[in-house]
Amino acid sequence: MDRTFLKVGYVGLLVMGMSILLVIIFPSKASKMPDGFITPVIAFEFIETRMEVFQMFMSTDGTIRQEMVDAMDLGNQLDFIYMLLYSMFLLMFSLKCAKISSEKFYYIGAALSLMVLSADALENIQLMGITANLESGEFESCLTWLHLFTWIKWGGIATIFLVLFFWFIKGDIFSKIIGFTGILSFLTGVLAYLNRSVLNEIFGLTVAMMFLMMIVYCFTYKYDSD
Repeated sequence: MDRTFLKVGYVGLLVMGMSILLVIIFPSKASKMPDGFITPVIAFEFIETRMEVFQMFMSTDGTIRQEMVDAMDLGNQLDFIYMLLYSMFLLMFSLKCAKISSEKFYYIGAALSLMVLSADALENIQLMGITANLESGEFESCLTWLHLFTWIKWGGIATIFLVLFFWFIKGDIFSKIIGFTGILSFLTGVLAYLNRSVLNEIFGLTVAMMFLMMIVYCFTYKYDSD
């Protein structure tokens, strides 16, 4: 019996550790967020208008909440490390599925992992461009590009889960639960795209659940190579 996903799982543990660090660093509160949002960093990624930006980062007296800007910038700087880790995790997982099954279909997940990495990096550049230009208010182009890159990233992750559904559905009960959670994540993502609301928060939660379950899977899966 070969624990073929073990090395992938070790990368997953780094993803988990970095996730915890980012939760600590990113601001936990904002002056005002778009309706349905409760997590500032999620709200910031899906923000759409200049007014929403000002409402999030301005205090009641109209001054910029610099401590929130600094926390958001630090989190987004560290996110460059995080995106490398979680993209590597998804890439390695997809490649393992392709190798074990001898099905090239899973290379789609590997390719999407690289696309997600690129989109996340470009998303972060837009986010930091917005905070850098809060005082002047000249960040309209950043908002436009942010919407595109944010959805390429999140949509790409959800599509990887959709691809991996066909791997997980062949396994045991836990594996099937992961597979159907991936389907749920994809469908929630579609609904969130069509209607920005609390659905975006739920979508983010399903993505986090998928990563957690996939990491556990890496340490419990056994492959009979005989």
